[in-house]
Amino acid sequence: MATQERTYVLGGETRRRGLFAASGRQITVGVGFVGVWMLALLETRSVVVLLVGLAAGMAGAALMRRRTAMGESWMGKAWDGAAFRATHRHGAPDFVPGEALPPEVGEVRMLAYAPPSAPSAPMALVHHRDHKRRSWATGHLTAVFEIQGSGDGILPMRQVNTSGLLFERLLGGLASAEIPVDQLDVATRILPVHPNAYRAQMDALVVPGTPAKLARSMRELSAAAAGNTEEYRSYCTVRIPVAQLVASISGTADLERVAEETFEVIGEVVRRVDGAGYRLRTVLGPRRLGALIRHLHDPDVGIDNQEGIATVADGWGYTRWADPHHVRIEGAARDWYHAVAHVPRDAWPAQPVNARWMEHLVTRVNPATIRTVVSQFRLVPKARARDLARIGMTYDVATATTERKRGQVSTGETEASMSASRRVLQDLLRPVVGGVLPAVRVMISAPEDPNLLTAARRRVTSAAEDGGLTRLAWQDNRHHKAMLTALPMARGVRE
Repeated sequence: MATQERTYVLGGETRRRGLFAASGRQITVGVGFVGVWMLALLETRSVVVLLVGLAAGMAGAALMRRRTAMGESWMGKAWDGAAFRATHRHGAPDFVPGEALPPEVGEVRMLAYAPPSAPSAPMALVHHRDHKRRSWATGHLTAVFEIQGSGDGILPMRQVNTSGLLFERLLGGLASAEIPVDQLDVATRILPVHPNAYRAQMDALVVPGTPAKLARSMRELSAAAAGNTEEYRSYCTVRIPVAQLVASISGTADLERVAEETFEVIGEVVRRVDGAGYRLRTVLGPRRLGALIRHLHDPDVGIDNQEGIATVADGWGYTRWADPHHVRIEGAARDWYHAVAHVPRDAWPAQPVNARWMEHLVTRVNPATIRTVVSQFRLVPKARARDLARIGMTYDVATATTERKRGQVSTGETEASMSASRRVLQDLLRPVVGGVLPAVRVMISAPEDPNLLTAARRRVTSAAEDGGLTRLAWQDNRHHKAMLTALPMARGVRE
């Protein structure tokens, strides 16, 4: 009997939910404008001020509702462009290596911990300060380990379904309130393999005695595929809230005890990841993590090349130049151009997808393109996830009721959002299920010529659309800051 394909409904929002249609920033600007206008009216009691204020308010409301061709806020894009020009008008580098890290990284402490059983293999820990509260105690720790993928190529449907179910259980288990982990990032680094290396590997398979016709066919195949052959490296980044970790420690929670407990938590995560079918390759130490971060800035330097790396901070060792459409890195041998995109909330597939729906971004970009695909999963305990889904369902029902009363023709967005919220509530009744707030980010890279990066953007956008995404939001005017979301630091997802 054929195995039925297991499908998923992603997201749960086709647009921003809330009591107000405007964003928090727009509401703040609007309230400020009304306050100033009212004060001016009280002071002048002028009809001219009244009319000018009304005209300005109507023009501002129209601008706030205006959208770009890609569906983004026109005013938001204009604000970002103006802020970029004001900040970079002097033409100086955006970042120069020195004592401080790039400003978007914030305050971090680079730590390392080695268990007594393996003193020569330390684990890199990065302690991120809570910038809102300006406190280290309410910050978080991150650690990174490399994994081996669970399978390549065309797989039987049963295996695809099993892989998806195991990953569901992995996220559901980690979302438990008992485990001090609130985010798991899975990043895949895709690098083109040099054609000569691929041909040499294929030629080695032509052993003595191979029939001439078969040998000729293998060589023709290797010549055709050499230009599109890629290498994949996958990494998991675990984010651990310090306050939640300390609360689970009995006795004095000094730095040594916190590092020791973090090591145990990472071990538990690795065990669960292994159970989901992703084999551990290695836990990254300070030098390995620094080398990975350096490689993401300068792909000419290998991921495993640790020469010149002493700490994680050495990964930021290149001068950086910001541009509205990319960020340029002065690499060791040549310049590299990078661009970053994310999947906005209204671009997720509205139709059900299977467990491998993202393979278009990972394996189906041709010609071969240097890129990093990051799937970020903010883990939400079941009770909190149920409240979020219930609140979302309430907003959707209220919106649908309002549309009916006004006699408006529905676009289908509200119904799709209600269906997703209802599915989440039903799923949360099952065991080993928690809430997840997903995000997908893509960083692409090209050497020497920004036109190569523009072509890569088109290829990646096309691959995303083939996978069911309606669009990618490229972080124009912010690529220099957005690079942080592609680094193994579990940054960039907010509840």
